[in-house]
Amino acid sequence: MKKIISLFLLLAFGFSGCEKDDICDANTPTTPRLVLTFYFADQPTVLKPVTSLKVYGEGQDATKGIIFNETAITDELKYTTNASKILIPLDPSKDSVTYHFISNFSTTNPALQNDDILKFTYTRENVYVSRACGFKTIYKLNTSVERLGGENINTYWMKNINVITPNIESENETHVEVFF
Repeated sequence: MKKIISLFLLLAFGFSGCEKDDICDANTPTTPRLVLTFYFADQPTVLKPVTSLKVYGEGQDATKGIIFNETAITDELKYTTNASKILIPLDPSKDSVTYHFISNFSTTNPALQNDDILKFTYTRENVYVSRACGFKTIYKLNTSVERLGGENINTYWMKNINVITPNIESENETHVEVFF
């Protein structure tokens, strides 16, 4: 009988040390990126892909940038896109971020490249997700986007920029519309 009780106690103590694995599910929403959607300036309901768009952050190496195609072999294809919708990260440790948006980046004629510099300002809130996943940051974007590098709107390739969803809690909707 003492052996049975000893075995029972040994098993009870052995299993009491086991805990559920703390693994964050890959489908758990994390800190969302800013979703920008591009439209024709003269047809504001029609999506327009940007030709050879490269985006890089202020202070970042200009030869690199946001990776749009991870499987691309060349840097030109890795850091450029021809999409009508892009996702860019905001900095969870700062209240603003500045990006260069270069259209026609891949052209052999540098005079055809056009660089618009935009500053996005926002407030941040850290939200607890779970013990395994930790926290994520959600943002509230200011309703205006600051243009840097010139006052003449005719020099910009982006003609109009509208913040339509300032609360950035997911990547399932457009936050900023860009018309060009």
